[in-house]
Amino acid sequence: MGGKTSKYQNEYISTQQRNPYENVTRAYAKWDRYSGLMSDDTSCFATHEIENFKKHQKISQNSSDQQRKVNSSNEKSIIKKTGQYDKNLSKQSQSIEQIIFSKNRITAQQLIKDQSQRRQKYKSTTLLSSNDLLQNSTEKKASSTTNINQTKQIPNDFQLLLIHSLDLQNAHEIGKGNFGTVYRALYKGTRDVALKTLKSVRHNLKSSIEDYDDNMYELLYEAHIMTQLQHPNLLRIIGVTFFGKDKQLSLVTDFMKNGSLLDYLRKHREIFLKSKSKDITLKLNSFSKQIFQAMLYLEKRRIIHRDLAARNCLIGDEDTLKVGDFGLTKLTEGGLYKGNNQTICAIRWSSPEAIFYSKYTSRSDVWSYGITLWEIYSLGERPYGSLDNKTVKNLLKNPLENFTRFLPQSREFGSDEVYTHLMLPCLTYNVALRPRFKDLVQRILTIFNNNIR
Repeated sequence: MGGKTSKYQNEYISTQQRNPYENVTRAYAKWDRYSGLMSDDTSCFATHEIENFKKHQKISQNSSDQQRKVNSSNEKSIIKKTGQYDKNLSKQSQSIEQIIFSKNRITAQQLIKDQSQRRQKYKSTTLLSSNDLLQNSTEKKASSTTNINQTKQIPNDFQLLLIHSLDLQNAHEIGKGNFGTVYRALYKGTRDVALKTLKSVRHNLKSSIEDYDDNMYELLYEAHIMTQLQHPNLLRIIGVTFFGKDKQLSLVTDFMKNGSLLDYLRKHREIFLKSKSKDITLKLNSFSKQIFQAMLYLEKRRIIHRDLAARNCLIGDEDTLKVGDFGLTKLTEGGLYKGNNQTICAIRWSSPEAIFYSKYTSRSDVWSYGITLWEIYSLGERPYGSLDNKTVKNLLKNPLENFTRFLPQSREFGSDEVYTHLMLPCLTYNVALRPRFKDLVQRILTIFNNNIR
C-alpha cells in the first residue's frame, strides 16, 4: 500500500478545512489502492473480474484528473481575486504547511512572507476600494519596513522553533498585550506556556497596514532578542506558533503563574501589611536581588533593556522572578544607544538623559532599577504619586530639584540601607556619577547577603 499520512497532518488538514479563511492548496497523501492487486498473479481471477477491474481503474483515473482540473481552476480563481496570482509563486515561496511537515524551524523571512500573503487574502473582505487599498498598502508597507529596519535589525536567516498548534492544549485568555491577546496553554501535555499573540490579519485590516507591519516586526524583534538571552531571571522564549482559527502569529514563552510583579504586589498588599515585616522584607529583597542579577547579565553583554519596571517583571512558583518585555531592548556594540525625538520612553521610569536627549546606556537602566526598587518596597505604589507625566518631566529638568521627595522611603518594609545606599545612588541625576550595575555588586552582596550570579 502507499505511504500513510501522519497523525499531525490529518489533524492539521481537518483544522484547515474548517477554517473559512484559509484557501491553501493541501498536499494530501496519494494512496495507490491497486498496487497490491496489480502485483499479484492475475491468473487466479476470472476474465470478467479482470475486465471490470480495469474498467473501474480507468473510470477512477478520469475522475481524479477531472477533480485536479477543478481544484486547479478554483485555486487560480481565488488567487486572482486576492491579487496574488503569480505563475512563479510555487517556485519562489514555501507554504507554512510545507514548513510544518518538513522541519521544525522557521526563519523571520518566511514568517514575514506568510503574514504578507495572509493579509493579501483577507484584503478582499474590506469595504475599501481594492485599487486604493493596494496602492496605499504598498506605499505604507515600504515606508514601514524601511523605518523599522533602520532601528529593528532582524537577520533574514534568524530562526525560531516552529511549534505545532496541535501541541498546545487547553488555551484560555489571561490578559491583553501590546499587540493582541495573551493566552495560557499546556504544551505537549507537560508544561504550561504563555502565548503572546499578534492580532490577526483579518482584524487588522480595519486599522492601517503600516500599524500591522510595525507590530509584526516588533514581535519578531522581541523574539530575536529573547533567543540571545540565557539566564534564570530572564523570560525565555520557546518558539513561535500560528494560533487559533485565524492562525495568529504568536510567541510561545515561559508561563509565570503569578503574573506581573506590579499586580502581585498590589494584590497581596493587605496580606503583606498584616504579616511580619521581617518576612515580607526578605521576600521583597529576593525580588530586588533577582532583578539585579538579570540586569547585571544584560549589562555584561552591552544590552540595554530601556523598559525596566515592576509591570515588566513576572512572578512564578516559589517567588521566582523573570524580567520580560524586550520590545524596546537594544543590542549595542559600545553600550550606548541614541534615539530620536520619536523614541518611546516611560517618563516615570526613565532617566533625565533618556527623556531629554534620548541617550541610553546601562546607567539608564540603573535609574529604572532605582524606580523599580521604590515600587517593590512601596508595594506597587505609582512613582511620583499623583503628579502627571508633564509635571514629572518638568521636575526632572532641574538637576537641583529634590525630586526624591516624591519617592519617600517605605515605613513598613525595606531598610535604611536599601533606600540610602542602593535606591538613591541609582537615582543620581548626573549620569557620569551614577553607578553601573557592576559597581553595585558588592553593595548588593552586603545588603542582601546572597551570592550574585
